[in-house]
Amino acid sequence: MKLQSFHQLRKALRDGFERHWMILILFIVYMSNTAERVPNSHYVIRGSLMPGLVESRKDALFTEEETTTISHWGNVDRVAKGYSLKNPKKHNHFANIAFLVNPKLKYRDDVTRRMVEVNNKICENYVRRYASVARSEMDKYGIPASITLAQGLLESDAGGSKLSRKNKNHFGMKCFSRKCKKGHCSNFSDDSHKDFFRIYKSAWASYRAHSELLMGKRYRHLQRYGKNYKKWAYGLRKAGYATDKKYAQKLIAIIEQLHLDEFDR
Repeated sequence: MKLQSFHQLRKALRDGFERHWMILILFIVYMSNTAERVPNSHYVIRGSLMPGLVESRKDALFTEEETTTISHWGNVDRVAKGYSLKNPKKHNHFANIAFLVNPKLKYRDDVTRRMVEVNNKICENYVRRYASVARSEMDKYGIPASITLAQGLLESDAGGSKLSRKNKNHFGMKCFSRKCKKGHCSNFSDDSHKDFFRIYKSAWASYRAHSELLMGKRYRHLQRYGKNYKKWAYGLRKAGYATDKKYAQKLIAIIEQLHLDEFDR
């Protein structure tokens, strides 16, 4: 073979390989963009943040993977296992949940972005710490985890109130007994300076007492609302759980801003 012919053959082979590689790349791009139009395609629903390509066992084609709604908490089951997170230091005079129940506060001149971030972090840490308890109570008693967490956040100021820190009482549970033993309850000012509130050995005990209260005659009818947190919120207010006229609206605001309804699924 002449030298010139050898170089011509090598050039021809090289051009052929490059052309084939380009065709293959274009084919892959085409299949990725037209996956949803593939007839009889089999879609797989998985909880992930980004769509991807999976090979369907049904038709051996590459199809686009549908995704569930992007979750605020990521893997809810993992979050609900509970984390022992410490609350960051709070450097402002606003309540921990202030910016959740009243979003307009963040636009005040005396409020900085850092203040809002710190308080929101405190609230998120509270959810991470007690989500597993709330879901456990939901499985046992049927109370939406979102309602339990929202009430815990509101009543305890995300674990920052004196009542939750000293009495481990996260739901403002009062004591009406006339024969209290030592360590059963203590005095805190609420509607009256004579109000007495239960003391619990742990936050978990407080959550269980809250569930048992909502299973009582006064709130039992709320079970018919299933996992509809809005009806639960208004039902609790109507049944007299709190004297605050905006109690239901505050619970709903907390649930929707923190996406607590994800823990109801």
